[in-house]
Amino acid sequence: MQQSLMDTRICGMLNTPLFNSLEIGELTHVLNCLGASTRSFDAKQYIVRETDVTGEIGVVLSGSVQIITEDAFGNRSITAKLAVGEPFGQVYASGNIQASPVSVQADTDCSILFLKFHKIVSPCARACRFHSKIIENMMGVLADRNLMMNRKLVILSQRSIRDKLMAYLVWQSELQHAMDFEIPFNRDELADFLCVNRSALSREISKMADERIIETERSHFRIHVIE
Repeated sequence: MQQSLMDTRICGMLNTPLFNSLEIGELTHVLNCLGASTRSFDAKQYIVRETDVTGEIGVVLSGSVQIITEDAFGNRSITAKLAVGEPFGQVYASGNIQASPVSVQADTDCSILFLKFHKIVSPCARACRFHSKIIENMMGVLADRNLMMNRKLVILSQRSIRDKLMAYLVWQSELQHAMDFEIPFNRDELADFLCVNRSALSREISKMADERIIETERSHFRIHVIE
């Protein structure tokens, strides 16, 4: 692996879920072991397109990305927005799904660390401790992503736009341990995440603000009443 990979961004990976509990020297070795490479993408550029065949997982080094699905009519749904340190592609790679069922798009200019998935789950000949730790961490990452997807299913199962929105805001409040918080989406993205019409969502947000259930400014929300 090129020395340029060992920059401050990758050193910052030590505290991320996939590389948690590794030392800097171990990280250097494991990145070589896993066939690591980095690529940069411009905002809105596709990193992975639906049906692409890839045996790699990605980890966001800088910027942010969105996991999206698009139907034949161009309608878009956001599955998740991922920030620095968060991985993508691991769920499908672990299920031996060759063609990606989703697209990954750069939300901002970003850099991505790519790792060969088969090298993660197949310990090297020396069966080194840090490779075993990566496998253990990957199991935790898969479990966390499964919990996130289950929570989104609960949100989308709500019958009204208000209920979907409130379920999402309560979830964000729980994640951030606060009643006053920022969400990672703008209004258009939030509509895509909740799979609702943008104008209808804006009207519902205005109604909830008028009723003093919430306060909001752009992506900032405060919950007053949880029903």
